[in-house]
Amino acid sequence: MIAYNRNWLDALHTKDAAHSWYKNGLLSAERWEALKAQKPAPFYSPNLFIRIGLGIFCMILMYAAMGLLALTGMLDSESRITAFSLFWAVIWIVLLEFWIIRSLRHYGSGLDDMMLYVATITLIGGLYYALPFDSSPLTYCLIAWPFLVAGSIRYLDRLMAAAAFGFSLLIVLLTIHDKIPALALYLLPFSGMLFSAMVWLWARKVQKRITLRYWHGLFAVIELLCLPAFYASGNYWVVQQAGADFFNLPQPPIGWFFWSFTFGVPVLYLALGLRLKDRLLLDIGIVAVAVSVFTFRYYHHVLPLAWACTIFGGILFVAAYLSISYLRKKPGAFTYEQGTEAELLQEIEEQLIEQLIVTPSVKPEAPKETFGGGDFGGGGAGGEY
Repeated sequence: MIAYNRNWLDALHTKDAAHSWYKNGLLSAERWEALKAQKPAPFYSPNLFIRIGLGIFCMILMYAAMGLLALTGMLDSESRITAFSLFWAVIWIVLLEFWIIRSLRHYGSGLDDMMLYVATITLIGGLYYALPFDSSPLTYCLIAWPFLVAGSIRYLDRLMAAAAFGFSLLIVLLTIHDKIPALALYLLPFSGMLFSAMVWLWARKVQKRITLRYWHGLFAVIELLCLPAFYASGNYWVVQQAGADFFNLPQPPIGWFFWSFTFGVPVLYLALGLRLKDRLLLDIGIVAVAVSVFTFRYYHHVLPLAWACTIFGGILFVAAYLSISYLRKKPGAFTYEQGTEAELLQEIEEQLIEQLIVTPSVKPEAPKETFGGGDFGGGGAGGEY
């Protein structure tokens, strides 16, 4: 199911965790060196700048190759465009599987990322060309969705997982809009809320399963996207603009509920973040507070924009300063300092590292055949010679 070597992925994740322990002084240098030697992960994974450069270079080469073949004049019909796209999509996938990943051992190098993206876009675009021009947006989403899901699962790609989540949400909303048009105005906001909440709970649950550890990064991205999607589904400005664009209604029904939702959900995020000790909920909650303030100001001009931004920024600055001062003096479940997990890591370090690192035992050399107790190989001499 995964294109990459699972043993190398495990070794890579183990070394990443152990390296953070080593930097925090929770792991000795000897054990860190032993772990690196016993957990090889011979992937080629350059830094971010090289990864971006390789991705751009790969994209240029891929589109140049497709452009050269297109100059032959074979793209003179829709069927040929579809065949052309499917042909190149297969070529790129084969090269990605057998050359980039298996032969060159690339993992997140930019080459494998860009080849996956171009292959997926080419494949989906070729299938789109085969559709009638009056096809509904739901049809386009249904065609793209399985390829995005399959690509994210097989190649552990977070960007494709984010795209798959977005298309999933669109499929839910478009299905209600097309199949139940009479009730779409009332069901669309609540369907978006319900879908985002259910996916968020699912993503948090599956991240606790060790058998799904290779996809934990994808689930984390989905969990991140669910929070703003849930808030946007009931934000008053989003609901009002959607109602005006799609249903020609200047004001949404039950407006009091959406105003309450606009200001209540940020508070809920902050409360859950404090209760669950979840940094992501706290960060999204702070952003949602700012969005709720600007949503209110969009409809009610209490202050000029410059004054509103200045006052709100000052409040945030003071709140951040007081919070940092408090957390520095009273560390606990939340702290401003780094490495608060030291005590917990120190407790589990011995158990985990001893299981991961098996110190190779030195096999003793076989004693030489001698005729007695002498240390010089003599004929039974009992003394030191």
